[in-house]
Amino acid sequence: MYDFDYIDLEILYRVRKSKNGISPENISQPDVFTPGIWEYAEKFTTLQEKNLLSKSDEGLFKITKTGMNTFWDSESPLWMNLLKLLRIKPLSDKECAMYLEEPIPAVQQALEMIRKKGYIMMTPLRRDGKLLKMFEILPEGIEQLKTSGKYNFASVKTGDKLIIELEGGEGILYEIIDDLVNPLRMIMTLSKEQVNEYK
Repeated sequence: MYDFDYIDLEILYRVRKSKNGISPENISQPDVFTPGIWEYAEKFTTLQEKNLLSKSDEGLFKITKTGMNTFWDSESPLWMNLLKLLRIKPLSDKECAMYLEEPIPAVQQALEMIRKKGYIMMTPLRRDGKLLKMFEILPEGIEQLKTSGKYNFASVKTGDKLIIELEGGEGILYEIIDDLVNPLRMIMTLSKEQVNEYK
């Protein structure tokens, strides 16, 4: 698996959000603390070589299906995409929601679930007079990422409910929605007893 860093994440996120594609010049900002245009150009090229970005004749980069599956894999549950994201760097719940483009309540619920599982830790951080909850992946979370396989989906239709069962018996209830980019909408986390009720 390609070892991502924060610049890779930022590029993939910005390219994913763009409608017509972007160039390295669109991201580079003249700031002493941000990478120069040459470093961004090199990153774009590397991501293209890894088939995460494609380049148009106009020189604009767009995200590929493989690129979408890095952090926005629609077949992965939200908690798994959160672990992939937090492997890059510690982030607040709001930053996680921003990058994954998911509702904050769903992200907070998923973060709390994987925190209880021991995959991540939460550290309070004071920034600009506000108290933020910063989340950081633990070795157990990295191990979970390595061992988790793809989920096999049977034929489903819009409105169907889907339960992803986790180790320990708990689960997450999803609803299939009519959205090609994000066909799963998280409804709620389930206790072991609730999972058994759905069986």
